[in-house]
Amino acid sequence: MITTNLAKILKYAAYAAKALCIMAVPALAAEPAHAQALDDENLGDIIYRAKLERIITYLSDSSMQGRATGSKGIMEAGRYITGEFKKYGLLPAGETYTDGFMAGTAIGRNIAGMIQSREGNDEYIIVTAHYDHIGILDGKTFPGADDNASGIAALLNIAEIFSAMDKAGKGPGKNIVFAALDAKELNMAGSAHFIKNSGIPADKIICNINIDQIGSVLAPPHADSNYVMVLGCESFRKTDLKKVLSLLNNKYGTYLDIDHSFYGSRTFYKIFYRLSDQDNFTKAGIPAILFTSGIHERTYKTSDTPDIISYPILKRRTELIFRLIQYLSENRP
Repeated sequence: MITTNLAKILKYAAYAAKALCIMAVPALAAEPAHAQALDDENLGDIIYRAKLERIITYLSDSSMQGRATGSKGIMEAGRYITGEFKKYGLLPAGETYTDGFMAGTAIGRNIAGMIQSREGNDEYIIVTAHYDHIGILDGKTFPGADDNASGIAALLNIAEIFSAMDKAGKGPGKNIVFAALDAKELNMAGSAHFIKNSGIPADKIICNINIDQIGSVLAPPHADSNYVMVLGCESFRKTDLKKVLSLLNNKYGTYLDIDHSFYGSRTFYKIFYRLSDQDNFTKAGIPAILFTSGIHERTYKTSDTPDIISYPILKRRTELIFRLIQYLSENRP
């Protein structure tokens, strides 16, 4: 039997699937001084509410015009993300940080920065989050705070942590590429372009970690609102990733209710997994997982605004993703 909650989710998933087929603003104020301890137990302290909130509020501001691919708003969002990568000291993942491509009649732009492995390892972990949204439709702006300014906020925080570690001589065991992808809402053209044109051989990419819509607690799979959904663990054939996540969740005190079932429906699980960028990686034979808080009643609505974000839970989700990437950078999945 489909629960009332799941029925609601299915309704908005149908809208999401349909949508897939379809000014410059002042710079942010400088971040406040913050103790960025490099003790392994305290690395998560680099993630804090004010920074998460600032990023999401900025990217979902009306001046960003809903961040539709090819719009002035998304170009400004891209400049901001590139600036953050430069500030952290990430290297361009290609000749430059930005890689342009055609997405239908619009020009898309992927932005990718890299932290190199500390010992010259030739393997890569690709961390992705799309930064586009659906823009302005019928005169109404769709802010996309949860979808997917929240994912970009998580990606930027994780990149900053690895950058701080690298500068302290504690770089990762594998190369880590942080890619802000464009044109997810145009049939996932950005991830398709990245896989074909990144210059990284597919057999050297050990996995993709995709972050898409991760800031709300509006659609919990169980009674606990302290949750995260992780889909695609079965694509890691040599590692029990569910067990690894459970161990990391307990070891580092994030204590999230990790759901791998997507509301108990295997059929809907498969449909939802195909709706975001990780699907293009698995089609290329690359293990890939999705971190998400699920589709809810604000998805693809003008009411997807910063006030629906649960910043304490977003912080914990971001730290868990960081811990998994850290684990994978030191172990062969």
